[in-house]
Amino acid sequence: MACCQRLSTSYLVLINTLFAVFGCALMAFGVLGAQQRIEASILFPVNILKTIIGIIGAFCRERQALHILYTTIVVIALIYQVSTSIIVYDQAAHTPTWLSQTWAEATQEYRSYAQTKFSCCGFSNARDHPVEMPSCQPDNVINAAPPCYHLLISFVQHDLQLAYIVLFTAISIEILALCNAITLLCARYVGNSSDEEMVGSRRRWVSKPSEVQPSEYPLDGIEKKQQHGMVDSAFSDYAQHRQY
Repeated sequence: MACCQRLSTSYLVLINTLFAVFGCALMAFGVLGAQQRIEASILFPVNILKTIIGIIGAFCRERQALHILYTTIVVIALIYQVSTSIIVYDQAAHTPTWLSQTWAEATQEYRSYAQTKFSCCGFSNARDHPVEMPSCQPDNVINAAPPCYHLLISFVQHDLQLAYIVLFTAISIEILALCNAITLLCARYVGNSSDEEMVGSRRRWVSKPSEVQPSEYPLDGIEKKQQHGMVDSAFSDYAQHRQY
């Protein structure tokens, strides 16, 4: 039993350390999502909070409130991450549609930065919302740089794919942590009920009447027949108590 508890503690510490690592990864994903309308930065403080509570709960197994709080936070984060994963999947599947709209609504500084970074001109062609630069002249389409369409889509889909992998790996780890937390709670309830049964059994044994020895009966001044009857009764009581 002690070996299982030590393994469970080590398992929780490892899982919550991974939560911290994935929390940092999700923070980077949240920065990316702030620009691409994927609000996931809230997952960073949630994962850090889970890490702290989980590690404390791993060493304080008797704190039932910690286990309940940890399980609740894991369930909430799990639901939130599943929802975010669905959003990421939808964003990856419809990248050209929303990226075209984002490019059209973006500021001139944002488009200028993208054109400089990817050495491109306009979105689908040199006349699709371009920013005039030496390498991007809408009036000189022949000598202009290639459009940003394929370059931007490839870049965004690569980042979304990484975020998708991080999210679903974190979801898998959270499911394992949730199973372990529920197991610890159930084991604690079972352990408490077993302890109560042992305590109750001890109390029953303590509360039993003391065994009566035949020598404790006053035999002086009693007839022989009555003496034999009292001795037989004492032995019978003694045998019954021994059987119980």
